[in-house]
Amino acid sequence: MSGTLRGRRVLVTGASSGIGRAVALAAARAGADLALCALEAACQEVAEAIRALGRNAFFSAFDLTDLMATRSFVREAIETLGGLDGIVNNAGANFFHGVMGSSEADIARCFRLDFYPAWAICQEAYAALKAARRPIVINIASIHAERTVAGSFPYNAAKAALIALTRSLALEWSADGIRAVAIAPALVLTPLAEKHFAQFADPEAERVRLAAQHPLRRAGTAEEIAALVAFLLGDECGFITGTTIFVDGGIGVQLAPP
Repeated sequence: MSGTLRGRRVLVTGASSGIGRAVALAAARAGADLALCALEAACQEVAEAIRALGRNAFFSAFDLTDLMATRSFVREAIETLGGLDGIVNNAGANFFHGVMGSSEADIARCFRLDFYPAWAICQEAYAALKAARRPIVINIASIHAERTVAGSFPYNAAKAALIALTRSLALEWSADGIRAVAIAPALVLTPLAEKHFAQFADPEAERVRLAAQHPLRRAGTAEEIAALVAFLLGDECGFITGTTIFVDGGIGVQLAPP
């Protein structure tokens, strides 16, 4: 895929680790210039790796729940890169409380990170995307948006809202040539997943148990998600928009886990 994204300018949120980091590096290897953000300054290391690949990288460490800071980052990214061709709204966190266990504050915290920044970024970037060649918004949702389990609220609600945003973008911005696609992974081995496993008495047993529920009998990797994102960012799939692509090891099609 080397060179397939040459000249493309891509913004990636949550780029310091996991899927976001893998997406940023995959896009850079394919020739893209990147604007990166994350809560942690570890994003600097990713930016340096991108520059080592010969690509431009602008990064900022801040809290995405601060929507004024988020909008400011988008404006600065557009100015620094000279425009914007793609957005990958990846940042998020697990908020698993269940319906009865959730408070209004819990739900608000979840949406402040897992939904509102993506909406604000899209709004702020609209003019730049409209001026770009074959622009696209890619929202990293979750299988929980459509096929969930008990206790996953309000995370599943926020991810469902992200898919609804994707559909609205595809319909409302299609006349401007802007595509929008959601990706819904199942279990992917990332630092966020490891943080979830750490809550259990036997983290390895829980990791094995969840992986075994997938027909492929394993979890996914951040690099597998990144490969799909890099493909979608390119020119080869210009007729794909308004849809959700499940990257779930087959778990979404089975009647019940083994």
